[in-house]
Amino acid sequence: MERIVLEVDDTVGKIYRGLSQESKQQFNQTVSLMVKKAANDATFAEYSKLLDETGNEALRNGLTPEILEALLASND
Repeated sequence: MERIVLEVDDTVGKIYRGLSQESKQQFNQTVSLMVKKAANDATFAEYSKLLDETGNEALRNGLTPEILEALLASND
């Protein structure tokens, strides 16, 4: 487990300090999952943007749906 420091407003800090150890562990797990999800969402957004850029470039270079279908259907 790695320790990080998060800055929160005073109210959240007071609430956290008042939690039981078990509640703090659950809170920490929740925050960890939220950070992972945010990172995955950002990665997906970057991946989606890359796919869009690749598709647009293919269209600019003359790739049509018919040509793409023929390429995908060929065994070469």
